[in-house]
Amino acid sequence: MRRSRLFVDSPLFIGQEIVLPKETSHYLLNVLRIRVNSSVTLFNGKNGEYIANLIEINKKIAKLQVYEYNNINRDSPLKLILVTAVSRPEHMDYTIQKATELGVQQIIPVITERSPPIHKIDKRQQHWFKIIVSACEQSGRNNLPVLHNVIPLTVWLDKPQIGSRLVLSPNGEHSLCVSLSMHDVQKSITVLIGPEGGLTATEIQLATEVSYVDINLGKRILRTETAATTVLSICQIWHGDLC
Repeated sequence: MRRSRLFVDSPLFIGQEIVLPKETSHYLLNVLRIRVNSSVTLFNGKNGEYIANLIEINKKIAKLQVYEYNNINRDSPLKLILVTAVSRPEHMDYTIQKATELGVQQIIPVITERSPPIHKIDKRQQHWFKIIVSACEQSGRNNLPVLHNVIPLTVWLDKPQIGSRLVLSPNGEHSLCVSLSMHDVQKSITVLIGPEGGLTATEIQLATEVSYVDINLGKRILRTETAATTVLSICQIWHGDLC
């Protein structure tokens, strides 16, 4: 039976006793229904994972004791970076969740011409971080992808760019699979995805001027969250760890 996993935002070591925060205790005790003397897996995003026993429940707060460490790395050999335009909340949430499950190492949310208005950016960032944590707990990742602060797309494109770069365009001149098979990706791919309605022609041109290859996904137009998941999956199949 698969052991339940929890992210703990603190140092971990063998022999340590940990009192979980109220929200995490509630999840462990009432959602996962873990009981005293049961074991769970803990990770803190700093390589490897720990095994701990639930040793005490006091006023609905769980106390664990760490007894084992395993140096397990489930990261993909492909350095995959997702630059995703801020989209509608439900679409953005889906994109971040699936990108994390698919092994993306960095997520850069960007504001584009067609991005919807974004309010309370700090709260949105905190919400996205919780989605990343939950996706890592579910997928077995021990290292959290880096979530960057929201910036304008033009600011991102002015930064130094590394590795292979792809920008999704309905009118893109290049096939994704052909591009991946012909180019030396140097184990690093940056994928730029637009919001609902896509990137504008000007934005795509700016991207191609800094060596992004404009790619298409065939005859059909995919939703932004579907497009992101599709491209990332294909990249992992060609140069990552899905095959």
